[in-house]
Amino acid sequence: MNVSELGTRLEQSIQLGFGTGDQLRLIRQFIADVESATNPQSLLDDQPPTSGDRRWDALVAGVVEDTAFRIGLDVPSWTTNPVYELSEWWFVTSIPALRPTAFVETPAAIANRGVFIRRASLINI
Repeated sequence: MNVSELGTRLEQSIQLGFGTGDQLRLIRQFIADVESATNPQSLLDDQPPTSGDRRWDALVAGVVEDTAFRIGLDVPSWTTNPVYELSEWWFVTSIPALRPTAFVETPAAIANRGVFIRRASLINI
């Protein structure tokens, strides 16, 4: 799945009322697809459509930047657009006791956008 498909699928999932876990499964699948692709850069380059929720859009941009950095790809220029930064922090977890851990473990590319999520939540197990 490329990042444009991810944006579309997130939008559909949100509109259908699916929960956070469903959206995170899409994010994890996207990361796995990029990591296993023969031409991973092509999966990142096109700016995705909005999911309809700025929080998820910010997370997608952060995931793209973090993934590109980790596997040695160019970070797409669309990820630097301020539209992918939140004015209020968003902790993806709904469990307040997990927020300090998310604050510490969030990859910098994601935290810089105001989104906090444990790295483990982004990995397919």
